[in-house]
Amino acid sequence: MDLTAWTCCTDSQDLPWWAWLVVGGFVGGLLIFILTRVIAVHRSGTTLDPLPRLTEEPVSAMVQAIHPAPLPAWSRRHTSRIGRLVDWYRGLAPAAAHEAYVRSLMHDAWLVEVEYATKSGERARACLADVIPGSELPRFTVGADISVRCFESPRTRLRADAAAGAPATMRCMLADSFTDMPRAGYDLDGVRVRVERVRWSEPRAGSPFFGIMEFKTEHDPSGGKVGGERRSFPATPQDIWAGMSQPAPVIRGAEPAPRPESVHEVRLWEDSDSFARTELIFAPIFWVCLPVAAIGLLWFLTVNDSSDAGPDGFFWVLWVAVFVWLLVSVGVLVHRFSIRKEDLVSHERIYRHGVLCTLHRAPWDRSGGEGDSSPTFIALDSRLDDRAAARIHRAFHTWILAVTAVDASCLDEILPAEQLFGREAQGGWYLPFVSGFGTAEDFAAHQWVLVTAPEDPEAALPIVTTVPQGKAFRRMRAKARRQIERSRR
Repeated sequence: MDLTAWTCCTDSQDLPWWAWLVVGGFVGGLLIFILTRVIAVHRSGTTLDPLPRLTEEPVSAMVQAIHPAPLPAWSRRHTSRIGRLVDWYRGLAPAAAHEAYVRSLMHDAWLVEVEYATKSGERARACLADVIPGSELPRFTVGADISVRCFESPRTRLRADAAAGAPATMRCMLADSFTDMPRAGYDLDGVRVRVERVRWSEPRAGSPFFGIMEFKTEHDPSGGKVGGERRSFPATPQDIWAGMSQPAPVIRGAEPAPRPESVHEVRLWEDSDSFARTELIFAPIFWVCLPVAAIGLLWFLTVNDSSDAGPDGFFWVLWVAVFVWLLVSVGVLVHRFSIRKEDLVSHERIYRHGVLCTLHRAPWDRSGGEGDSSPTFIALDSRLDDRAAARIHRAFHTWILAVTAVDASCLDEILPAEQLFGREAQGGWYLPFVSGFGTAEDFAAHQWVLVTAPEDPEAALPIVTTVPQGKAFRRMRAKARRQIERSRR
């Protein structure tokens, strides 16, 4: 057989066998490369993953040693030849300048190694993930007993300690009793990825983990926040609040407050384009109708089969496949109905407990990564008097400007004003995102939102509902009134 004469026919032209071999090899190699990269990333971990599950109760640990905290990992690139070449090409500062800047963030930071007993009674050594500043080291003398929270699964992505005196590769965390103690940052090397370190420009009080980072929990294995009071905010918000005795007035608009008249109106506000109803109800019903139609077609073919042998084995395989398809579709529909029911319950809670707030632009825009930006907001309870609203607004404004010059990572979550400034500031919220708004240029001043506290006090975030304006508001209110009239008949 002459292989050179073998061709593969297509609609456009005949290609020789070796051309198809080259194309297949290229596509196959690309797929293998992508699959290998995905597996490698999955095995190496990512900081987007939740932290492992913690033990239920704190345990007592004894301090064994104290080690200098290593530099943040991102500085390593600037100390290599390739890193210096990239810096030169991008016009960045020399590696020595980066190294000096990173060392300036250290502030005498230390890793504390402790030993504690696991559930099985074995002794385990681990370093505190909380990086301790030098001013707090007297509380961690060798031999001192402290309370820590440890992980249920102590495995680490780092190698075992190779040299005598090297820091332990496992990690644990200070318990809630150390909330008032300042930290210089955190070091989670080996927990999620091989290197994960953060240093702050100045020590901050409070745990950098509890109430902030996601953990695997019994109730939410995919990730939930472990309860704890967050106090690790930069720029000392308490001092900023104390200096707001004579704030400038804030314009809150003279239009009447658009409070919802019924639960039906809140449902329209939450799902103004009917996307949730389509996704949760109409789409699953459509996917249930398809296998029902397929069963009808198979039944018609079975009844009208004129062959003496009857349907073959492949035909019965189709029957089984269609029935499996129907069962899966019905299961998805039932699940979506349960989700829809939960949404209706949340709409009822928004109507009963939602706080109507005026919305104001915050002095910081989040970068979208593609050259655009999205605005952030300050929400003020409409029931506040002008002086209280002005003080909260000015305190937020001053604090956000100070934070963005130091560390803006805490501006990615909803922050109640009372959490930052104390109970006197109750009635204000910082909102990093509000549904329904586009870029910073699209923002229209003096909007309204409903802010609803979560039913579970341990829940992380309140519910923020955008209140429509103008023709959209009037149209939704009229539609809600018609729905109420039909329900009364």
